[in-house]
Amino acid sequence: MTDEEILEVENLVVRFYTYEGIVEALDGVNLKIRKGEILGLVGETGCGKSVTSLSTLVLVPPPGSIEAGKIFLKTQGKKVNLLEQDRETLRTVRGSEISMVFQEPRAYLNPVYSVENQISEVLLVHRKEEFLKRAIETIKKKKKGSNFELKLYQRMLEKPKSLTTKLLSKFTSKRTLKMELHNEVVALLKNMEIPDPERVAKMYPHELSGGMAQRVVIAMALSCNPKILLADEPTTNLDVTVQAQILQLVSLLRKNFQSSILYVTHDLGVVAEICDRVAVMYAGNVVETADVFEIFNNPLHPYTKALLESIPRPGKEFKSIPGVVPSLIKPPRGCRFHDRCDFAMEVCRKVKPQFLEVKKDHFVACHLYGGSK
Repeated sequence: MTDEEILEVENLVVRFYTYEGIVEALDGVNLKIRKGEILGLVGETGCGKSVTSLSTLVLVPPPGSIEAGKIFLKTQGKKVNLLEQDRETLRTVRGSEISMVFQEPRAYLNPVYSVENQISEVLLVHRKEEFLKRAIETIKKKKKGSNFELKLYQRMLEKPKSLTTKLLSKFTSKRTLKMELHNEVVALLKNMEIPDPERVAKMYPHELSGGMAQRVVIAMALSCNPKILLADEPTTNLDVTVQAQILQLVSLLRKNFQSSILYVTHDLGVVAEICDRVAVMYAGNVVETADVFEIFNNPLHPYTKALLESIPRPGKEFKSIPGVVPSLIKPPRGCRFHDRCDFAMEVCRKVKPQFLEVKKDHFVACHLYGGSK
């Protein structure tokens, strides 16, 4: 892991326009992901973790809208603001640069297509040229496939958008290309530590267990070797032993694929197990960011302290956080945590605190440590 930042979210504001009112889902979120790290995004249900990860892909579902902010992705040696890019550029970024693993894998797997067909589709969208070249080389070296098939692949490389190419591609058998895709799918499933990947590749989503379905979705997300993997609570609804296997797999994949990972969770035990740094969210704001050891040993924000104190421990009294999470339709003024905070001051009720670096690599948004806006 290095200090090189490959994704920066600056003052991100997201609102949802509903019949009940305007939901201020994200209120100036700041987040940085470094190359090769696992960053844990922690907070209570409804604090904006999933909206933050979807916003990173510029995929906020309606009636949501990104109102302000910047999302910088470092690609090919330069920083690009994703919010200023066109639809085709974003389509290329999703999958090849940033991929996402969702909470409910079966909700994102098509029930009528096999595992192999679904992963192959991703490979053809983002790595089509690579697999066409592989197929051409295979035909030339092993003389597998017809001369017509070889010419078709060459035409698909040279004139991919012509009507003739599209018609030939649609109605002509592409056995060599399918074989190359099949080999890659099996290799990906093997990397996910799936037993008998050849058999699993032919299976349909309803035939997979929960843990197996999640591994398939992770394989799909990593099929294009993205720089960043967004994992939105990938172990939710899985039993404890399968959760442990998925967490072990995530750590292993970080080493094998050299991807940075944003791991969204509400489980501090998971954070302690696999994360390098932690960002703590509350009611649409990132309130503290630091190294995982620093967060657990020296939490600064009152919410982070309260969150850690609410973890049941043998021999210690259980302490819950008083009050409830505020409605984001009419959130509190100033610091959104002030009505539940034991250290609240008058300024907390009126002025939103700035997100400041109080120690090296330790950022906090709290008036106890100075700064307001």
